[in-house]
Parts: sequence; C-alpha cells; structure tokens
Amino acid sequence: MSGSGNAQLCTAQTSCADCINLSPSCKWCSTANYTGSRCFSGTPAVNCSNVENPAGTVTGIDTATLSSLVQVSARQVNVTVRPGIGTSFSLSVQPANNYPLDVYLLTDLSYSFLDDLTTLQALGARIASSVQNISTNAQVGFGSFVDKKLAPFINILPALVNDPCAPPYGPGKCNPPYSYKHTVSLTTDGAYFSSRLQQQTISGNQDVPEGGWDGLMQAIVCKKLIGWRDNARHLLVFSTDANSHHAGDGLLGGVVRPNPHTCLMNNSITAGNVEYTLSETYDYPSLGDIREQLRLNDIIPIFAVTPDVQSIYNAVTAELASVGASTGSLQSDSGNIIQLIQTGISGELASEISTVSQRIVFDPVLPSGVTMTFTPLNCPLLGSDNVCNGVKPTQGAVNFTVSVQLTQDFCRANQGNTISVPVRIIGFGSFVVNISPLCGCPCQQSQISNSPFCTSNGTLTCGLCTCNPGRFGSSCQCDANGAQSGNATSCPTGPNNLPCSGQSRGSCICGKCACSQYQDIRLGLTSTYYGSACECDNSLCDTSNGQLCGGSSQGVCQCGGCQCANGFYGTACQCSNSLCVDPTDTITTRTCNGRGVCSCNQCTACKPPYTGQYCQSCQATDKTTCASQLCPPNLDCAKCALLNQTMCPSCPTTYFVNATTLSTVSGAATTECQYTDSDGCQDTYFVVQDTKGNVTALYVRTDKACPQPLAPAQLATIIVVPLVVIAIIAILILLTLLLIFWLLNRAEVRKFEKELARAKYTKNQNPLYVPANQQTKNPIYEGEKAQ
Repeated sequence: MSGSGNAQLCTAQTSCADCINLSPSCKWCSTANYTGSRCFSGTPAVNCSNVENPAGTVTGIDTATLSSLVQVSARQVNVTVRPGIGTSFSLSVQPANNYPLDVYLLTDLSYSFLDDLTTLQALGARIASSVQNISTNAQVGFGSFVDKKLAPFINILPALVNDPCAPPYGPGKCNPPYSYKHTVSLTTDGAYFSSRLQQQTISGNQDVPEGGWDGLMQAIVCKKLIGWRDNARHLLVFSTDANSHHAGDGLLGGVVRPNPHTCLMNNSITAGNVEYTLSETYDYPSLGDIREQLRLNDIIPIFAVTPDVQSIYNAVTAELASVGASTGSLQSDSGNIIQLIQTGISGELASEISTVSQRIVFDPVLPSGVTMTFTPLNCPLLGSDNVCNGVKPTQGAVNFTVSVQLTQDFCRANQGNTISVPVRIIGFGSFVVNISPLCGCPCQQSQISNSPFCTSNGTLTCGLCTCNPGRFGSSCQCDANGAQSGNATSCPTGPNNLPCSGQSRGSCICGKCACSQYQDIRLGLTSTYYGSACECDNSLCDTSNGQLCGGSSQGVCQCGGCQCANGFYGTACQCSNSLCVDPTDTITTRTCNGRGVCSCNQCTACKPPYTGQYCQSCQATDKTTCASQLCPPNLDCAKCALLNQTMCPSCPTTYFVNATTLSTVSGAATTECQYTDSDGCQDTYFVVQDTKGNVTALYVRTDKACPQPLAPAQLATIIVVPLVVIAIIAILILLTLLLIFWLLNRAEVRKFEKELARAKYTKNQNPLYVPANQQTKNPIYEGEKAQ
C-alpha cells in the first residue's frame, strides 16, 4: 500500500484499538485537546503530546541450560504481539555429544527381499556398532512386515498359507505370511540385536505392493513396546524393494474399517516377538495419518529403498518433509544400509561426510492467523526455508531469531486470551510460545470519569469522550433533552453508518456536522468535506487539464461525480462535440464533416474513403471513387435548384451555368455529376470542394440534353427496315433448307445407280427364280401336231 493511501486509511479510524490494529504505521494521539485526525501515519501535529504506538514485547522466557540431555535453550517463551509488527526473541539449539539416539530397523521380509535379508544378517553386528559409534547412548531395534493375510494380498491356497514359497512357487521353507512382527525392542545390546536378526526367515505375499504402512504405523504409535525414549532422537529406517499399500486398498480384501492410528498390539510387552493381528480388521493407514503420528511422536523416517522404487519414495519423502523424512538408494542386496543409516542421521545425503552432522528443522503447530519465522544467525550450511544443515556437536550452539506475527482477525478473535503454540525441533526437543495478542492501547486502562474536558458529563478515554446518558457531542456539550434550536439528539450518518461519516470527516456539534478540512493530494490544495453528513469530497470526481471536472466552465463536482455543463460530457467533463467540428468548414457546423462519429473530442469510424482528423480527406486512388461519395448527397440540392431557380435551404451556395458560362466553374476539386430527369433529359451539375474536402459550391447547368422527336420519314424507316431484314432472313433460311434436301436426294440416287451397276442379272430376270431339275411328261399330251 502506498504511503498516501495508508495515511488516508489511518485517518478514517475512530478508536485507538481500530487504529493500531489497522496497520503497523498507524498511531493514535490521546491528547484531550488535539484537533487533528487522532489516528495518523507519520508525524502528528504539534499539539499532540501523547502518542499511542504500542509494540509487542517478550514478557518472559523459561530458559534451559544446554547439556547432554538438553539441546534447546528455552522451554517456554511468553510474548505480546501487535498485528503487523512481529515480536522476536533469541533461541539456541546445540547437538549434544552422545545425545540419546533410538534407531529402529523396519524391514520388508517378503520373498523378493531374500538376498537383502542375507546381507542384513551378515551386517547385523556392524549395524548395531555403527549406530553406537555415533552416540554411546544409542539403542537399536528390529521389526519386519509382509502383508495382510487376506486375498488378494497373499495366496490363500491351503498349501501356500503355511509356506508361501512352496513348490512350484519357490524352493519352500518360508515362514507363513504376517502383517507386521516386532522382534527386537530398542536395546543397547548389539549382540542380542544381531542374534535375533540371524534367526529371521523370509516369507511371501502375492501382489507387488507390500503391507509396510501397517507395520510403520504400529512401530510409531506402540511407544512402550518399541521402547522409544522421551529424551532421545528417534530414527525409523524403513527398507523395502516395493511400493506399499495405502488407505483404501484394504477394500480389495473386504477390509473397510479405517485405521485408528493407535497402538493395536500388546503395548505392555517390552521384549520378544509381538505380531500385529488386527490387520484383517483395519484398513491400511493413510500417508497423512503417518505424517501426523510421526510429528506427534517426534520420529524421523529414513526410507532405504532399491533404485526401481526410489522415485515413489521420493514423492513420499516430499509429503513427509515437515517431519524430516529422507530417502536413500539401497543396493540390490542392501549392502549399503549402514551408510544410509549414517547419512539419514546426518540429514544430508552426501556419502563424503565423514563426521556425523545434523540439520535443524522447526515444526510449529500454528493456528490460523499466526506465522513464525526462524532465522539462523550462525548456520554452517543454510538450506531452503531457512533449514540449517551440517550442524556438528563440536561447533557449538546455533543461534536463531524467532519472529511471531499475527493477523488482525486473529487479534480480534483472541483479544484478552493467551494462545499456546508448541514448536517441535525435529530430533532436538521442543518448546512452547505463549502468545498474548496486543489489540488495544495502554491508554484504555486510564479512564477519567466526569472529566472537565467532557464538560463533566462523560468519561475521557484515549483523548475521546464517552458521554453520559442524555449528553452528546465531542465534549458531551450537547443536551439530548434540550429544546434549543439545532440541539438535535444525533447527527446524520454517512455511508459508513457513523455520525458525520466518522471523526476524521467531521464533528457532531449539537446535532449538526461541522465538516473538517483535508489535504487534496491530487490538486495540491486544502479542501473541505461537504454534505449533511460530511459524506462528500472531491476524491470521486476525475480531473481534466489538472482541474476538477475540467474547470468551472466545463463542469462542477457534485458529491460522487462530475456534473457537466451544456455541450460537455465524460467522467471529467473532458469531452465536447465542438472539438470534432472542422474549423475550415465554413458551410455547416457538422461534426466530422458528416462523415464520422465524434467520440470524446476525436472523429472515429470515418466513412470510406475519407480519413483525417475531421474525416476530411478522400484517400481513394481514382477520382471516380471520391465522386461516387459526392454526387448522391448533393442530388437533391441540384434538383431543388433546377426546379426553383434559387438557393435551397441547407444546401451549399448554388450557381447556374450553361454551355457559354461553363468556364466559371472553379475549385480545388470539381466533380461532374449527371442524372436523368422524368422527361428523359440528361441534367448535369458540378460539386466543388476546397483543399480540406469540404463542399463549397454547387454549379447546375440550366441547358439540358433532351432527346428530339422523330420525323415521319424517320419513323417509317425505323418500322420498315426491320421488317425487310426479317423477310430476307426468312427467305435465305428457306432456300438453305431446299438446297439441303436436294443434295440429300441426289446422294440417294447416285447410291442406287451404283448398286444396279454391280448386279449379275438382266433387268428382265428374276434373281430369285430357280429352274426345275426334273421333267415329267404328260402321257396324254401328244405334242403339237403338224398342220
């Protein structure tokens, strides 16, 4: 927020509490006879002798001496905090030499982890000794997990229930599946830890994900069974080569009851094998449940996983970052698990660190509206989010500045209360910050009843009068029961429902508002609030040319906006159509030469092809296009002039010319226009423009080009000639058809004659006649007798 805007907000406050809660820069003048705005930002007026500007303080610290069992310098810190102004205190954290260390190894014993189990058994003694080399006050423990004893998590064939590795699925001799089994409680006996590890046998399940989350939850919450100590750093090493089932997966086996994230094992036993038997009753826990229990029990998880699932557990670590989780890549046979344990304890995934170091992570339980920042002052290696890495016991304490901030809403909701905020330093301990919100002013504790400043009719608090019943006014000078003129019981209220719109705008003097002056930063002058409730000022009126509403000639500011004078418009009365009139247009006062729209002092949307400040220029490439824009608008004026032989209203100056006087037509641009009247005559007129494109004159020709009537001889010629032509064309068509028919007949005759010439018989012979090949004589016939 700008300084000027913040100052205006401060001056609007009417009580000391509202003033100091609004902004850290707001202060309150509690001097009784102060005449300015009591809530202000910056330097008060000279007549203010008492300024209320409270700041938060540290009221008490329950310190603790750093030792081998105490790593945090404070147990409790009591602070008062003003909204917007943080209260800070110092804190020291030092890793102690031989600080108690609890390391619990939770291992996947499904069949896929067979080679890893062999390696772990071989390294059992070294694992215990490596942890105890870090701290002589260290303990180690061991537990394992497989999965729920339900389908589809395990194979429920009778032969495989007792031995999930039985042929043909494996070599046999596997333990029956189980969900989670606690084997070794935290102990300093490394030999015992190693011997129990040697006794472990692999088991098996059916699906790829394991039931590790069931075992992880029980290992966290069964504090007595595992042996977690109160004053110790707790590490839980979770090793696997597969993903883990999570909340909701139990439904696959018919398990629907949510995990209660409480200890469901015999927590009274402190040694021996203890199996989690309620896995078939309760679902897997969620990652959120695990994070919460890790935080509550101050346990840091280390996920030692094979490379093929490391990306999955990197995502898990990101979700558990607030509890200090880390992930390391486990070799295929778990041969580097000792290095990963040491790396997890250091808090830095860097194998080259030879001396064990630690990181300091703060985990406060913050209510809504409270923030805390922890700034290290001498950190060896500062990481993201001010996490201090690489802290070693030999380097001494790391000092922090802790800052507590509150919001206004939190302050109002918890005024008069003390809020306790526990802060856990992962792996080092915890402390409590007791916060008392500072929402009021010290002057509220000093009240003067029937103060003379209040005319003995009210209580003076922080410079303001709280009037007795029946009295009102800034000094309780008005009698609500009086009958004097103007002695009203209250003043009108403004939009904020405050009398006279608040003390910063005006004072209620016996029923009437006396409006205050204020500095108008925009105009650089002193102005006065106005209106019956002092609700009006000039802030809602825009300026033009450095003046409100463009100046008195263009408009005046009327409580909420500009009231423009005739001919002006716009939010600041900055617009006028007169500025769209072409000053060179001496004919009319048209805006934009009648070819565009006047939009706040500018011509826009000029009709093509016109452009320019006043739509005055024709930008067409040929004269015909510009003429097409001039002739139609002036046609009515030309017709009017020819009909009346005089100047017509709303028309340019008209001149009459003929063929003899045509040379008098002049102008920078002259366009010839023609039209045909009702008599068929061709009328001509000329439109003359100046250099700006404005029409300056109209020339109309009085001599028309009319058609002449036809003579009888001409009329006869027009009728006869077409008839003769039609007759000749018809005769030619008929002769053409006769010629075609003659040619066709001639061709047929010649074809017939050729066929006759090719015939093999005479014309008197029948080509179809065949003579008889047998003769029969009539015996009666005697032939021809001789005469």
